[in-house]
Amino acid sequence: MKYRSKRIINILLVVCILITNFIGSVYAAKHIFSDSIGHWAEETINLLTERGIIQGYPDGLSHPDNIITRGEFSALLARTMKLEAKDRENVGPVFKDIIGHFAQKEIEALVYEGIILVEDYGKLYIPNKPISRMEIIKMLVRAIGKENHNLDCSCDTGFIDEDNLTKEEIEYICLGKQYNIISGYPDRTIRPNGESTRAEAFTMLIKQEKAKEKIEEDKAKDKDKNEQEKPTIPSKSTDNPTDNKPDRDRDTDTENSSSSGGNSTYVPAPKYTFELPLTAYVDEEIKIIPKASNIKSVTWEISKDGIPVDLLSVIDGELKADGGTIKIKSVGSYSFTATAVNSRGKEVKHEQTIDIYPVVSAEFKLPETAHTDTTIDVDLSTENLGENLVVWSLKKDNIEIDHSTVLTGELTNTGGLITFNNTGIYELTAVITDKLGKETKVSDVIRVYPVGEIKIELDKITHTDKSITLK
Repeated sequence: MKYRSKRIINILLVVCILITNFIGSVYAAKHIFSDSIGHWAEETINLLTERGIIQGYPDGLSHPDNIITRGEFSALLARTMKLEAKDRENVGPVFKDIIGHFAQKEIEALVYEGIILVEDYGKLYIPNKPISRMEIIKMLVRAIGKENHNLDCSCDTGFIDEDNLTKEEIEYICLGKQYNIISGYPDRTIRPNGESTRAEAFTMLIKQEKAKEKIEEDKAKDKDKNEQEKPTIPSKSTDNPTDNKPDRDRDTDTENSSSSGGNSTYVPAPKYTFELPLTAYVDEEIKIIPKASNIKSVTWEISKDGIPVDLLSVIDGELKADGGTIKIKSVGSYSFTATAVNSRGKEVKHEQTIDIYPVVSAEFKLPETAHTDTTIDVDLSTENLGENLVVWSLKKDNIEIDHSTVLTGELTNTGGLITFNNTGIYELTAVITDKLGKETKVSDVIRVYPVGEIKIELDKITHTDKSITLK
């Protein structure tokens, strides 16, 4: 009887655990961090959260704009790679300072997989230190299995801040750019020693996965191509002397087939390329003019921040085989892929990436007139200001002056309360320079008058019957 009761209790405990795990899994799959809503990386954060890669902080937030640490990135990368526990147990604590750290197992797993090299760090990993962009690039390139660089590559990445890097570091950057894991900044820098936000790291993880998938696809295509191009053994039959003739050599850019009359049909391989600018603004007109030959049809695909999206949901306009003119509706990093097919079904793909930035706007109004004792509320309204700064300047009677000499008060990114100390005609200007160097300028003019004064002089002594003259 006791045995039966214990068995029932054990079964109930197992059922409760399964139900709890199921509910937790459902919650995790649908969980959306409140601080990711409206963020530029919202789609990426939601995708990684659904997959259990992003688990958030104890306060229930994802903190996408926080600087990411070595430990945090290691945990995210290990989860993305789906490293299993049995793999993690095969290596002991390789760094003294990770014992008991929340990411200890993930760091050890990455060391075991060769993603983190102990010789890069020595005895200490310092998991709570912000991870540099160079460290991230190295790990992601190793994770896609492409750490071996082609010896004949010129490594012309186009970045202007590589002078102090080693040859090995430049090769990692070259591979990272080649596989679209990194694209650099609008000023053509890569900032290898700089830090990254968690949102930027999330995006690079998605791009790393996409790069790995592309590498696997290329390997499969190369394998199929090699199988198709294996030479056939000519027949030794003497019944038909033409059978002893070797097959016509195949060129890698052509396709051959035999017609019913025994003649070869030459079908050139498709060729299709196009170029996109590195950057553009939301709703800016972008013309895509391809260079193509031997094309029967072209299909277009697009991904935003590494995630495939519906073409018409993110662009205005239409893309056809001959390209087209489009406008991109929102901020993000967009990769356009064209798949061109010839009459034999042979295809070629070409991909280009463009970063889209918001259009910054600003507006304020001044009263037409004021006096030297008037406090003026300058209310600057902006759109898409982001981290950009507002620079204020002042002209008096069309001459540039230091506004601190004639103004009392302070002007910030939102305006401020000011008083003009001197009379004159003033033009107040706010200038915003965005990340691409584009200036947004807004100005207004005000005329400042002096405050009127009234002085009265009276005789010191008078009588009730005496008239007084006011001066």
